[in-house]
Amino acid sequence: MKQFKAIAAMSENRVIGHAGKIPWHLPEDFKWFKKITMGDILIMGRKTYESIGQPLPGRDTYILSRRPLQIAGTHSLTNIEALNHLDTDKTLWIAGGAEIYQLMLPLCQAIFLSRVHRTCQGDTFFPHFENDFRLAETIFTGKDFDVEHWVRRSSACAKGDDPEN
Repeated sequence: MKQFKAIAAMSENRVIGHAGKIPWHLPEDFKWFKKITMGDILIMGRKTYESIGQPLPGRDTYILSRRPLQIAGTHSLTNIEALNHLDTDKTLWIAGGAEIYQLMLPLCQAIFLSRVHRTCQGDTFFPHFENDFRLAETIFTGKDFDVEHWVRRSSACAKGDDPEN
């Protein structure tokens, strides 16, 4: 079974982007992202890829787009079903943007969320996920952000029967 996990950073008001850019600069969060995704597969939308501007070293980059793309060093997919045919035991990291998170979170077993300690102006937001996932642990607590590990609730728990709540 494919191992889908989401990784994101969001502000207190759920912002993940503004005008095609991340509205904060947190080098420690970039280091965390690199450490946890290294050697695996990153799946992102075209707009997210364009905001980064290049494939990230040490990871395979798959771009989901409505139209096929020809970008050196990346793989282009026009539908999520193609991901089921990937022959890999690597983790498939869902890395944004908002449309891709909305589409892919139902397939994810976990979310690694950097919760940025500020309210930001933005035009791109992380979708609501709290009914389908529960907070398993806070991995890191810092001055500017915390890193939370969320795991999918079981089907019984998704109906509100979670004994941990």
